[in-house]
Amino acid sequence: MIIFRQITSNWDENQIRILHQNNIRVEKGIDRFNIYDLNLYKKMTPLFEKWEVTFDYLGEDFTKKEILSADYCIIKSWNSFGYPMPDNDQGYLYNTYETEEMCSECGIGKIQKEDFRVKKVPKYPIWGLGWVYDEFFVRTDLYEKVFRPLGIECRPLRKNKDDSIIESYVQLVIPVIDEPLNLSLYDSQICPKCGAKKYDAMTIGYYPQQEHPLPYIYKSKEYFGDGFSANRKIFVSAFLRDLMIENGMMRFRAFVPCAKADELSFKNQGIKEWLNAGRKKEIDTSNFIIAIPE
Repeated sequence: MIIFRQITSNWDENQIRILHQNNIRVEKGIDRFNIYDLNLYKKMTPLFEKWEVTFDYLGEDFTKKEILSADYCIIKSWNSFGYPMPDNDQGYLYNTYETEEMCSECGIGKIQKEDFRVKKVPKYPIWGLGWVYDEFFVRTDLYEKVFRPLGIECRPLRKNKDDSIIESYVQLVIPVIDEPLNLSLYDSQICPKCGAKKYDAMTIGYYPQQEHPLPYIYKSKEYFGDGFSANRKIFVSAFLRDLMIENGMMRFRAFVPCAKADELSFKNQGIKEWLNAGRKKEIDTSNFIIAIPE
């Protein structure tokens, strides 16, 4: 795992000159670059603070071996296409979900009751919809080949125009695990209306894993997101992850490796130095498990 800081801002000529003097190449205007050298980042941090850089993101690059050797991963990225219908005034919520228990402030509590409706479908083997970050639609032939033999259920996807079933894709029915994650070092927010907790959706380093994961694929008990967005993380086992890669559904970089509590501190040990670098006040990392970008 290689850790870096990604810096984004609207650079002027004087800033570019100084950056070039430190072997950092950037274009005038809005641009970004990665710093992989911790000492260089520490050196540049006072300037970044002075310049009020727009975005300073802590990230990592996993090797293929690190990802494929993990017993479980979360899915970090996927193809997205369109929005659930009807897309005006959040109409899809009330068509697709039971909303009696849904909090109008944070979005937690909705339960799917009807099939999703869409205008059209892409040619992706697996994809998701805008606004809905914890549901996937998979090509029917791939569902029959990969998911059905594992006992993973599905439900239809429908055309919004006439409510007919789209035969080429199905929605995966992904169960929710009841075992909580250790997310004590992740930023969280408490809904002022219902009191529910949501966590920062961004990830850095190896992701926490439950001690007793469900087989193949499942959603976290916890919710993630800001404002009205409330979704769960999706975990997949090594067996299913490898099948998805072998069948062209996702590339290995779409996954973030997970680790159980007894391994997490060791696997993420380099992150705390980057998290603290440049801070005016150091934080206590003696019980460090995982770091989250600010």
